Amino acid sequence: MSSPIPVTLLFADGVSHRLSVPCGGNLVESANEAGIHLLTDCSNGQCGTCTAQLVSGSVDLDDYDRAVLPDDDRACGTVLPCVCRVNSACAIELPYDSSEALSEEPVPIAAEVTAVEQVASETVRLEVKVPQAVVFEPGQYVRITPAGADYHRSYSMANVPGTDRLQFFIRLVPGGAFSEWLAGAKAGDPVELSSPHGTFFLRHEERPRLFVAGGTGVAPFLSMLRAMAAHPPAHRTTFLIGARTPGHLFALDELKQLGEQLEGVDLQIAVEQDAQPGCHAGYATDLIPQLGLDPSTRVYLCGPPPMVEAGRRAAEAAGLKRADVLCERFA
Repeated sequence: MSSPIPVTLLFADGVSHRLSVPCGGNLVESANEAGIHLLTDCSNGQCGTCTAQLVSGSVDLDDYDRAVLPDDDRACGTVLPCVCRVNSACAIELPYDSSEALSEEPVPIAAEVTAVEQVASETVRLEVKVPQAVVFEPGQYVRITPAGADYHRSYSMANVPGTDRLQFFIRLVPGGAFSEWLAGAKAGDPVELSSPHGTFFLRHEERPRLFVAGGTGVAPFLSMLRAMAAHPPAHRTTFLIGARTPGHLFALDELKQLGEQLEGVDLQIAVEQDAQPGCHAGYATDLIPQLGLDPSTRVYLCGPPPMVEAGRRAAEAAGLKRADVLCERFA
């Protein structure tokens, strides 16, 4: 029998943890067995939630989506722990504090559906009520589990933190288990929520911001803008929204109101088909080279993996640092 292989996990707060992994073992599974809960969601290389940096040694990767982990990033040492197979000693750097991984998962939050409303083509607004106000960072998400279900799905909150009503915008997926539940959901139905998760959240910084959303990726930015309205920033925020058709857009009235309230928000819309006057015909990421962005701009990208990757490349081509680009991908 092969001896266990040492893996060193390096967290953003300076804490390191030594882990023993069976030869060929999955990194996340081995960490879970040791009581270390690395941040992950899809568990099969499709979302990028677990993205980390290999700083020494090597690992093998099971199949994954190349849009989530492009080949040039992989060549630079970026890895997806959820599909990592350990065959030699290595060290991996995680972009979050040890407290997010070393604490036990809190007891699920009991919640109750209060509203289900279709607001656009393929998009439903789900509102739930919780017993106590939930504190989170604008942009974070929770996992939602319908009562009695053996599955969960992750969605970003669109509301401001610190309320007992949570709002989500959810894309309907034909044949999807959660979408089928949502089609029959009604006020009063029970669900369970995880505690808030995620490193994609609004940073409190004195510099310009660029928000880029694809589809229901608008949701976390709604939370951010609603939070920003209470403390208007001194620097400008540019918000690019992309959708397949005008019918896929939602929450535009509130977004325009928030833009007027915040004054320094520039909202631009792009649609791939049937663009109307005032909308860019194409992708939201097409607009990035035209913005003349300040080099200090913090970029937030949220949407399907191909959109996020296109946005990241466009931001880098515009002279922005890769370290200043925050990404949230969803399938």
